[in-house]
Amino acid sequence: MKRPTDPHPVIETLLDGADDDAARPSPRSPRRASAPSARRPRAGEGRHVSRRRRTSSKFVRRRIMVAAAAAVCVTMVAGISFVSATYFQVVGNLADNAVGRADGTGTEISGWDGAVNILIMGSDSRDGQTSADYGEAGGARSDVMMLLHVSADREDATLISIPRDTMLPTPECTTPAGDIVPAQEAAQINGALENGPFCSLDTIRAFTGLPIDHFIVVGFDGVIGITEAIGGVDVCVENDIADDYSGLYMTAGTHTLKGEAALAFLRTRHGFADGSDLGRIQAQQAFLASLARKVTSAGTLTNPGALYGLADSASKAMTVDEALAQPSSLVALAQTLSNVDLSRIVMLQLPVVPYWADPNRVEPLTEETDAIFATLRADLPLSFQDDEAPDAPAGMAPEPQPDEVADAEDAAGAPSEPLTLSDDIVGRTAEDTTCAS
Repeated sequence: MKRPTDPHPVIETLLDGADDDAARPSPRSPRRASAPSARRPRAGEGRHVSRRRRTSSKFVRRRIMVAAAAAVCVTMVAGISFVSATYFQVVGNLADNAVGRADGTGTEISGWDGAVNILIMGSDSRDGQTSADYGEAGGARSDVMMLLHVSADREDATLISIPRDTMLPTPECTTPAGDIVPAQEAAQINGALENGPFCSLDTIRAFTGLPIDHFIVVGFDGVIGITEAIGGVDVCVENDIADDYSGLYMTAGTHTLKGEAALAFLRTRHGFADGSDLGRIQAQQAFLASLARKVTSAGTLTNPGALYGLADSASKAMTVDEALAQPSSLVALAQTLSNVDLSRIVMLQLPVVPYWADPNRVEPLTEETDAIFATLRADLPLSFQDDEAPDAPAGMAPEPQPDEVADAEDAAGAPSEPLTLSDDIVGRTAEDTTCAS
């Protein structure tokens, strides 16, 4: 296919990257040669906590242009690779919605040579939304909050969903208007967005200890426009759903959802599990994984019309920090995620327990969350128990005991080996195609 002519260098960079993608080896092919001493430990080779029994359909593994976590953002970049006019439209849309810190400070993106951490939020603010059915709201709240970590070697990605009802300490922060919001000992995390996305970002950065400098906020219309542009997203549900609150009605089985039906699926709480936000998170993870597979399928990537609609819809409904809105940042983001396989994208829910002061709220399960974020701070991968089982050599050594796990940490307490998640952790990889329940 003849590539569109465009003089802009970043477009040429993306086009070259798209051509190279076809020549990359499959996930089962040998990776680039490197010295054994420099090999980064793979997920599943380090610390273990317990045996996890998991079932999922096996999917054909392939290289992807986007990570499931940032599908709404990198999808937009994929469109740039094929439709040059989209580039200028996307840059303009993002510039219109970019937000900077009130004091003018911010972390610039110089290429993201190291690990990448981005906070992704889905806002339930009704301001400017085209669907009147969702009513009015006095301010924005993050109905969805996810932390994306991409390893420095670009081989692993982790997407952690943080329940909206999680109670966390919030540091003092400054709103975009320059107002000072005092620190709180405990506050519901989804309310932090009311004071601006930087207040949410600062809270999660303090909680995780990770250097999170950039954010993406996606509004209602982003979901509606994206799913309509690609012809819908396939989702599977184990049971019939009749939810009067969200307007979602589905029979058990697989359905193709787009527009407001897709939005209702992402927002419903009463349709899944115990009717809580925790059940909804599992459905959202299944939706994101399916969205990633659809976006990276040949039918989407070779359809200029779909790509243009995808990029335009996503960028119009997104708010990002000023550094992330820069043209060079779009290229850096695309390059950051270009080599991550679906099987190496771990999607999990933050481990939580009922909040001591209010059973309708939750708080982090300290031991598990500490281990997860310590592993990510060390830029080591996470995995579920059976993720690497098919490739494990015969006669593999038995799983380490708790004291052996402690010995795997260095003197400063930082992990030195990958972490295998316990069977109590709710999650999946992006290639899993299990039904939502």
